[in-house]
Amino acid sequence: MLDKYPIQFEDAYLRGRSIECNWEAMQPSDYMHSFVIPVDLTRSPQAAITTARKAQCSPQALVDNVKAQGFVLDVVATIDPKLWKLSGRFVGALTGFHGIKSKWHMWVEDRKWLEHDWRRVESNVSLFAVQTNTTGMSVDAACQRHRILANEVIRKFASSRLRTEFITQSGAMSTSAYGHF
Repeated sequence: MLDKYPIQFEDAYLRGRSIECNWEAMQPSDYMHSFVIPVDLTRSPQAAITTARKAQCSPQALVDNVKAQGFVLDVVATIDPKLWKLSGRFVGALTGFHGIKSKWHMWVEDRKWLEHDWRRVESNVSLFAVQTNTTGMSVDAACQRHRILANEVIRKFASSRLRTEFITQSGAMSTSAYGHF
């Protein structure tokens, strides 16, 4: 579903355009859009907004009757030729979206790695004999034990949240559910 989200600003010429940032009084929903822009283009407005917040003096606080109408102050970015305005809140949401999408892709790749046919992979699994309690077992018994452990890991991994940290029973090794092992 994340890959199906509508993307705008895919044209290569937009990557070289200047970005202008200014403070505006606006409704929180203003300049929030129902599309995303490519991750590499998201970095530019994010950096421009961060710089503008530091470099530009924040305007005077809104008066109470304006605040009561729901207006807020935010930095708004426009990409030349000023087709769209992007609020700081929208750019922050884009950054979060791309972060989640990246973690999701890593999770899918980790899952594929876990589920591939390990019988076709030649490896020296005796390195893990202490961790898997296979020291002194026959090759067939060790293979069966590794298969059982692999299925257990797949079950746990498939039902875990992205930020879950896994630690071996001995506490010697750990890994997170996102990122590659």
